[in-house]
Amino acid sequence: MEKVVNMSHWRRKLVLWMIMVVQLSLFLSVSSTEIHARKLLKDNDINTNDVRLHISDRQVIIDNGLVEVTIENPSGYLIGIKYKEMENVLERRNHNSNRGYLNFLEYWDIVWDDDAYDKLETKHVEVITQTNDIVELSFTKTWNSKNHGKTLPLNIQKRYIVRRGISGVYMYGIFERQEDFPEAHMYQIRIAFKLKEDKFRFMAISDTIQRVMPQSEDRIKGHSKPLDFKEAVLLTNPSNPNLKGEVDDKYQYSTENKDNKLNGWISDYDAVGFWIMTPSNEFRTGGPHKQDLTSHVGPTALSMFVSTHYTGTEIDTFYKEGEAWKKVFGPVLIYLNSASSKDDDYRKILRDDAKRQLSEEIESWPYNFTRSEDFPHSQQRGQVNGQLLVQDRYMDKQLMQAKSAFVGLAAPGEVDSWQKEGKGYQFWTQTDKIGRFNIKNVRPGVYNLYAWIHGFIGSYKLDLNITIQPENKIELGTLIYDPPRNGPTLWEIGIPDRTAAEFFIPEPYPQYVNSITNDGADKFRQYGLWDRYSNIYRDSDLVYTVGASNYSKDWFFAHVPRKTGDDRYRPTTWQIKYNLQDVNNRGTYTLQMAIAAASFAEVEVRFNDPNSDRPHFTTRRIGYDNAVPRHGIHGLYRLYSIEVPEYRFRKGNNTIYLTQTRSDNPFEAVMYDYIRLEGPNSLVIIDNGLAEVTIENPSGYLIGIKYKKMQNVLERRNHISNRGYWDIVWDGDSYDKLETKHVEVITQTNDIVELSFTKTWNSKNHGKTIPLNIQKRYIVRRGISGVYMYGIFERQKDFPKAHMYQIRIAFKLKEDKFRFMALSNTIQRVMPRSEDRVKGHSKPLDFKEAVLLTNPSNPKLKGEVDDKYQYSIENKDNKLNGWISNHDSIGFWIMTPSNEFRSGGPHKQDLTSHVGPTALSMFVSTHYTGTEIDTFYKEGEAWKKVFGPVLIYLNSASLKDDDHRKILWNDAKRQLSEEIESWPYNFTRSEDFPHSQQRGQVNGQLLVQDRYMDKQLMQAKSAFVGLAPPGEADSWQKEGKGYQFWTQTDKIGRFNIKNVRPGVYNLYAWVHGFIGSYKLDLNITIQPGNKIELDTLIYDPPRNGPTLWEIGIPDRTAAEFFIPEPYPQYVNSITNDGADKFRQYGLWDRYSDIYRDSDLVYTVGTSNYSKDWFFAHVPRKIGDDWYRPTTWQIKYNLQDVNNRGTYTLQMAIAAASFAEVEVRFNDPNSDRPHFTTRRIGYDNAVPRHGIHGLYRLYSIEVPGYRFLKGSNTIYLTQTRSDNSFEAVMYDYIRLEGPNSLNN
Repeated sequence: MEKVVNMSHWRRKLVLWMIMVVQLSLFLSVSSTEIHARKLLKDNDINTNDVRLHISDRQVIIDNGLVEVTIENPSGYLIGIKYKEMENVLERRNHNSNRGYLNFLEYWDIVWDDDAYDKLETKHVEVITQTNDIVELSFTKTWNSKNHGKTLPLNIQKRYIVRRGISGVYMYGIFERQEDFPEAHMYQIRIAFKLKEDKFRFMAISDTIQRVMPQSEDRIKGHSKPLDFKEAVLLTNPSNPNLKGEVDDKYQYSTENKDNKLNGWISDYDAVGFWIMTPSNEFRTGGPHKQDLTSHVGPTALSMFVSTHYTGTEIDTFYKEGEAWKKVFGPVLIYLNSASSKDDDYRKILRDDAKRQLSEEIESWPYNFTRSEDFPHSQQRGQVNGQLLVQDRYMDKQLMQAKSAFVGLAAPGEVDSWQKEGKGYQFWTQTDKIGRFNIKNVRPGVYNLYAWIHGFIGSYKLDLNITIQPENKIELGTLIYDPPRNGPTLWEIGIPDRTAAEFFIPEPYPQYVNSITNDGADKFRQYGLWDRYSNIYRDSDLVYTVGASNYSKDWFFAHVPRKTGDDRYRPTTWQIKYNLQDVNNRGTYTLQMAIAAASFAEVEVRFNDPNSDRPHFTTRRIGYDNAVPRHGIHGLYRLYSIEVPEYRFRKGNNTIYLTQTRSDNPFEAVMYDYIRLEGPNSLVIIDNGLAEVTIENPSGYLIGIKYKKMQNVLERRNHISNRGYWDIVWDGDSYDKLETKHVEVITQTNDIVELSFTKTWNSKNHGKTIPLNIQKRYIVRRGISGVYMYGIFERQKDFPKAHMYQIRIAFKLKEDKFRFMALSNTIQRVMPRSEDRVKGHSKPLDFKEAVLLTNPSNPKLKGEVDDKYQYSIENKDNKLNGWISNHDSIGFWIMTPSNEFRSGGPHKQDLTSHVGPTALSMFVSTHYTGTEIDTFYKEGEAWKKVFGPVLIYLNSASLKDDDHRKILWNDAKRQLSEEIESWPYNFTRSEDFPHSQQRGQVNGQLLVQDRYMDKQLMQAKSAFVGLAPPGEADSWQKEGKGYQFWTQTDKIGRFNIKNVRPGVYNLYAWVHGFIGSYKLDLNITIQPGNKIELDTLIYDPPRNGPTLWEIGIPDRTAAEFFIPEPYPQYVNSITNDGADKFRQYGLWDRYSDIYRDSDLVYTVGTSNYSKDWFFAHVPRKIGDDWYRPTTWQIKYNLQDVNNRGTYTLQMAIAAASFAEVEVRFNDPNSDRPHFTTRRIGYDNAVPRHGIHGLYRLYSIEVPGYRFLKGSNTIYLTQTRSDNSFEAVMYDYIRLEGPNSLNN
């Protein structure tokens, strides 16, 4: 086999000499070896089903028996395609480089860097694939820095593929810039084909745009008349008389990318078709709606990849120095077909066959026969699925399906940046009738997801980078688009469809018609329509009267200058007249002005005063679309949301004046897409220069917090009711997000704004909404980067009964930003994402809240457990929790400076933050208490309570700081200290929230008397002392309606409970190291300003005799007991700190592993409770979902027994979940236990990773005859075993001997 490529001059002479001296029959074997597995065959013996390749020093020929493709070697120019009887479908009269070439040009022949032009002539050829079925060739050139400024700085591969059985050639290009390449603009990339002019006369772009075309000679002087720009001519003496008087302009045949999959030409002489098929738009620029050239007089057929047509230089085609880039353009298929010229409708036959072939190509995309690693095949690509819904509550209170929306993946950027994206790949689809979408065959890479929806202004962008990896399938779930909307529609003009097609398009001048565009939908393609404005609006400019005018007849499609003479124009002012029956004097109106195209234009907007020196709004100069002269009906989309204060309007008649100020030529113009006037703003925005807080009016939903450069720290993808909201769970499964009906400004000064969003309960809604009067308050203060929130909830006497199980505020933060959660100095971590918890990324565990991460987005989290209850904290410690955005070094924090309004006292555990990212401020819940906490309000029970204020605080640090997380956390702690110091706030303006001078305090000292421990009174060091509603000892644990005020004593037991709201309370306490609870049997009435001195209080903890032995520490938790290591496959690294080990998943089942053969036995005097007493008394696991009761033994020795005395077993329980403990003494088989707790507890502390729940104390009297001198055993049986979570945690157990002290 001989390949002759790039030979030197002497080598070429040698080959020519060899050709001359051999026989003609051996010519091919000498000068152009056939690359084939078999010996050379005669032409009539050739199997036309095989693909054959010939390479010589001048050309390369690929022949599959259907087409013969000839490419110049080594330039890579396609110089011939032989098909049927046509020796060459390309124009042989053209220079080789002007037949089929992949080139970079602008229509004025400016291609790159202003005047540079390059036809990408290559230097080498390489056979990539060669079989009987397929041949793929690559023509290449590597850029040399010696050619800086002379040739385009680009490495080039031009690929050709010919396949068995396909009558055509596939073409694609691989272009690369390396990091050391100089800067360059690449304005246009395309493949152009110059066809045989004497053959191809009929052009077909679509089913409607088809015609016999002029010849190139028809456009020259003597045959045509030039019009306003060089592309447009009037045919005065064409070779085809039927075309006389028509206009020809290549831009009249432009088509949107999404529709430009098939264009071509037909030779009527031979009934042969030449077609360019583009089965995918992934490599084209500007998205699905970018318009571009197709075919035009020549006959020329184009495959456009990159251009500035209909966008101007706003499309990104500039590559800066050092910017590496690589992209594959194509493949496209050049397809040839034929029909019998005897068929009357052979043109239709050819086009229908081409459409059939196109369908096959689309079905085969991405091709699996290419052999470039830069073109991934199907299995190397991914897909993205989801559903898009629309939320516009002024159109429909329900979510609406985004039917036929355009949804796509493109390079990360701003909303609508995909229109101007000129470098990367894009993948678009349309949703089905319920908004579902499936974007298939996406190349690996990082993208944003974008969308726009017919009928809605603006554009959607998912604020999340989507990383596509081979074969992955990303399920985005339901996405919600909130289109720009600030108030109800007062009137509108047009349809939000990103075009001006619905407006009035005039008939063209009869002398300037192109018959190809007579179809009504294409009328905008006619020449000269811009000047028709001055004919139609001869005496004055356009006036549109809302309610009387019809935009399809009375709104001109383009806002152009007025022609006043030859080449003279002046600005035009359009008027919109409308009537307002009323004007909201405190409201802000919005003019939504969507622009479909703009060319060197400026629109000034004035309200009711056309002569004001300064407009209310100006677009300034915008646009390079050139859509007007290029016969487009749109260019780049722009949206302006213009806020207008109420004083601009009048009750009655009003006029908006739209002035297009530019008028140097007739093409300086805009096309409007849609205009809408909205009534007073339905959003309340409070801005103090540090944070901008947006609340929906009147629902009271917190829908946005803008901070620094982050437009919204909340998740914009979520429904507005699912960003920052209050909610209540009531009466079983009922759920209410407390949507309000009215807003009131409580305070408004330069220093503070306080708003109240309210709703009064109506008995007509009995059973439908929570029977509660609601006030949701927001406060923004000068100098504080955040917002204070509190709620005032009230039940009146005539309200029906109700359970209110949970009251909270929830915040859903931006998922692509907030990944790092911080709850305390030790509980901080990078968190999983919500998608990591769904099927395919995780494995569900024993309950829905817990999952094992199997394929998380962050590989470092693989194999970890995630469960929101692992992050629960006691009320007393839950003053600060939040999230950090590592991308922006921004912190979001919930600060709770007081627990007075929380239920259950200082030790109640509750949720904080969890995957979402979700941040919670919990006020009332049944977590870790169950329904024993009092959340039931009987009929006729009046109640009122203030929850909060809490502060939502935002802060930032420099990304340059290595430890920016620590800086943010420490700053948040500093701010929290200031908030605590300022409590109770003096800036609130509700009479239901008393300020400091309206509150009281209680002081005293608590001592402990336990003469078995010390004959002297002992100081109650660090005891918890609190005021709560009157009740039994420890009732504060279950108190869910009133206020509580707690403190800790100092080292000598003194306490000071400050800032107590007026009311009636009991005083409660408990002391570390002592069982039981203290309650002062005295109602304490707090009045404004009073200070109550209680002096010395003495607590006598339960005690009936001396301690014989004890297990544990009386601290109301099981933390001191043995907590096993977790299963290695069920770890959460956030809980690796020793003090938090109890938070690990699955510890309950470790009991059955450790005590495999028998239950726990604890020997007093030998065993150590920190090693030998399991933290939870759980059932034994004996199989999948099978458990049995367990009996623990306490073995001890008594040297003597007082048979007439009474002993006491003090058994303190730290938590209980549907459990029962039976106590037996020395007889494990007795039918009846000596004591039973009966069934107790709904704490669920075991599966919720708590170390305690509600505290219980049992003082069990035991007669002396139950004991033996010497060895004794107490049997503790936990009898319940329906599941692994029916359990108790012990706090402390003590056996006391008979009382040996006299009073």
